[in-house]
Amino acid sequence: MAAISVYTFNTNQNVQTHRHSHGHIIITLENEFYFRFFDADHYVGTKEIGFIPPDVEHDYSCSGRALTLNIPAEMVKAVDLVFLTEHCVREISEELQPLISLIKQEVRTNGPQNDSLRYLFYYLYDKLVDDNQMRAVRYIREHYAEDISIAGLAEMENYNPSYFAALFKQEVGYIPSDYIRMVRMEKAKEILQTTRYRVIDVAMQVGYTNASSFTRMFRETTGMTPNQFRRLQKGQGTKQ
Repeated sequence: MAAISVYTFNTNQNVQTHRHSHGHIIITLENEFYFRFFDADHYVGTKEIGFIPPDVEHDYSCSGRALTLNIPAEMVKAVDLVFLTEHCVREISEELQPLISLIKQEVRTNGPQNDSLRYLFYYLYDKLVDDNQMRAVRYIREHYAEDISIAGLAEMENYNPSYFAALFKQEVGYIPSDYIRMVRMEKAKEILQTTRYRVIDVAMQVGYTNASSFTRMFRETTGMTPNQFRRLQKGQGTKQ
């Protein structure tokens, strides 16, 4: 099981440019936290939360104190990465404030590495992804098993299909059809890892009416068939 680790950065502590496979969530405790990636500077105050994506060159420094949550790459879904990267500094809303306080308390009480942090992160992650996203994105994430049309999504946002597709690409980083496919494949991988359902049953749960089209799309996305993916995950689980 992937583990989240937490570090506290103190006044005038600087980290030179580097990269690694995990991402960061930044919670500033005092003053300000600075980070830079993709040639852009970002500042996280005590009323904001920051995100640094996995596997990108970055550097950071802190003028006060901050918690840095190191997030294993497999815990960040590919379908969300563009959105989180584009919105890498977010205001902590009233809805998020109790959760942030709970994370701080968990670190103080039980230390920087414990299972509770993992579950708190998942809740925080869902909130960060869902907040301020287009209605169409939320609809896709909740109705991926249904027949979804681009025209219907455009109507939901009160745009014509061509303008909607361009806006969706700008906001999310993918055209609508690719995003739908990625959400379905992410969910299919979860089902394959956690159940023993037949491939056709998995296909129908993620919006496909036959196993062959699902298998073809799964292979195009992951480079392997659903059964090959399941065997690989089972083998890795046994090694752990």
